[in-house]
Amino acid sequence: MKKNVTSLALGFLVVMPGISNAMSAQESRLAGQAMHCAAIFSVLAQAFSNDPGKGPRFSKGVDVLTDVYLKEQPSPSDPGVLAAAAQRRSEAVKQLHAAWPSQAAPLREDGVMCGAWVEGFLGQGDRYQFIPVYPKVVAPHIRGQYQTLLEEAMRR
Repeated sequence: MKKNVTSLALGFLVVMPGISNAMSAQESRLAGQAMHCAAIFSVLAQAFSNDPGKGPRFSKGVDVLTDVYLKEQPSPSDPGVLAAAAQRRSEAVKQLHAAWPSQAAPLREDGVMCGAWVEGFLGQGDRYQFIPVYPKVVAPHIRGQYQTLLEEAMRR
């Protein structure tokens, strides 16, 4: 019995640092939302790259959302963090394309929410001063605009 308790205690000592490292590696909710929306805007920016009105606006959205993601990291100015963010965004874009056939409706809604969120950033001018609240209610013209745009972008 004493041997089992000792083994169990030693096992916890071995496992606990791994658990705490995994927990510290988890990102904030804001970082996760920003990266997901950056991936959606990457799809839009790529699909509309030849459109002089939409392409630069969507690229700016990617930049802003990536900046929000980076500011949520422990060492946002570390060059490796930017490279890791770009890699993570690229993987998220691949996941979006893979999930689109079976998850089009929820992803379209994500595109609407991300679009409304980015409009809050871009409405502040060249440099955002504050992070707008992630939207719960979306104006009808924004909803219609981003539903159509994401649908078109995913067909390309």
